[in-house]
Amino acid sequence: MKSLIIVITCIFTFQTAFSQIDSAAVISEEINSDFFLDLCIQPDSCSYLPLYEEIKKWNKTRYKYAGNTSKGIDCSGLVKKLCAATYSVKLEGSSKDIFHVVDSIGKSELMEGDLVFFKIRGNRISHVGLYLKDGYFVHASTKLGVIISNLDEPYYKKYYYASGRIRVYN
Repeated sequence: MKSLIIVITCIFTFQTAFSQIDSAAVISEEINSDFFLDLCIQPDSCSYLPLYEEIKKWNKTRYKYAGNTSKGIDCSGLVKKLCAATYSVKLEGSSKDIFHVVDSIGKSELMEGDLVFFKIRGNRISHVGLYLKDGYFVHASTKLGVIISNLDEPYYKKYYYASGRIRVYN
């Protein structure tokens, strides 16, 4: 029943959004694909459209440990590429290294562009993703490549460690 309500809500939201064509909707039409719509994410309703355009470029790129190209990328490589391309922020190192250069924030404070960290392998940070909205984040999964997942999924709930906001230097 809950799934049916979510689907109906998504359909209604999409019908409403697409019935009100404006310049933002036209600009984002190309990236408003199944990749986002299946998750009820409407890029044209998000605060920074270039982020979603960049994510679309990486859609389903396969996972490769220490990879940072379209032929294969890991979680930290993806976050570094997204941050550089959309925010002009250069990050370096692994997910653990990136964690040390962000300001810690609470899960309830997450905003588009913040980072989420996970301890999947033992007691160390071993995974990072970039937060989108409504609990969704983009990351490079070892099995599925670049995907969008939700923090409320049992797997990510279990391994979630912290959230952080990239420091802005004046």
